[in-house]
Amino acid sequence: MKRIFFFIPLILLPACASRKPVVVQMPPAVTGTILPTDDIESVRYGENLKAYSIGRYIDPNDSLVMHEAHTIYRVETTAKWNLHPNGPANIPGGPVVGIIDTAHKDSPITPEIVAEVDRQKAATMALLVQGQRMNQALNQLSKVLPATEQVAQENAELKVEAMATEKRLDILEDEFRKEQTQSQFTAPVTPSVKGTNDW
Repeated sequence: MKRIFFFIPLILLPACASRKPVVVQMPPAVTGTILPTDDIESVRYGENLKAYSIGRYIDPNDSLVMHEAHTIYRVETTAKWNLHPNGPANIPGGPVVGIIDTAHKDSPITPEIVAEVDRQKAATMALLVQGQRMNQALNQLSKVLPATEQVAQENAELKVEAMATEKRLDILEDEFRKEQTQSQFTAPVTPSVKGTNDW
């Protein structure tokens, strides 16, 4: 048993010995930056709250209790990370890192594309010139239109007058023919001269 007492201090003495303190190296602190409110939705969606107005109702657990009308606010969806960002979020305080979106990048320009664009520009200019000519012609027609309407009205009046004159001429011709036929039937018969040939 004496031996055990002899070993106990030997076991406990190393525990009392001083050791060098362990130094934990921490990286330097980086101050956080607050995202502008415009960029928050591109990183994380906020929670959606809805307000429900409820009228008076009887408590389902106790029929002797009635609740007065009030509003209940409910969290419909909690905040969550945006895994489909609309665009790169620029966080101030560091280098701007963004993925190049090919949809917004200019496509390479080839001579064929330049020629087609020039052809389309020429066609557009020709259409604009023709449109201006059409507008000028329409303006001239709008000025001439009242005169044309007046000429058409005068032609209609002349036509009516010509028809009236034609009817009068027809009436006069009918009267003239009647008089001629009546004068033939009522013309006096001239007595024939008695000559040698009468028997």
